[in-house]
Amino acid sequence: MWLTDLWLILQSDKGISSVRLAEAIGVSQPTAWRMGHALRLLVTGEQQLGGTVELDEFYIGGSPRNDADRPHLGRGRKGQPRTTKTPVLAIVQRPGPLAEGTLAGEARARVVDDLSETEACRVLDGTVDLSAHLRSDE
Repeated sequence: MWLTDLWLILQSDKGISSVRLAEAIGVSQPTAWRMGHALRLLVTGEQQLGGTVELDEFYIGGSPRNDADRPHLGRGRKGQPRTTKTPVLAIVQRPGPLAEGTLAGEARARVVDDLSETEACRVLDGTVDLSAHLRSDE
């Protein structure tokens, strides 16, 4: 059943809906949706970034409402804004030679606990292929 599902997904030029998958393999629509979602995640495996990468941070989330019951944020750490928003690190791969028609580099974003150096190193270790950089330095 899984191989039939994978074959149908790969053979459709414009994608296939979970309703059509359900009809084709004889399961319910929610089951077909879950199967299709799992197979699409497996097919699009994430590769590590290489070459020159840039790292930047940003915060995600809306402005807090003026609510009398909400606790006061207090003073933020030195150099850090006081906010209840979620910190995120973005890593962007620079493209190779800049010429017309070249593809832009890929980008990744990871939600982090804080914006410390150790957290940035942890995200870089899991996202960027450092072996090519280490080989070029030797």
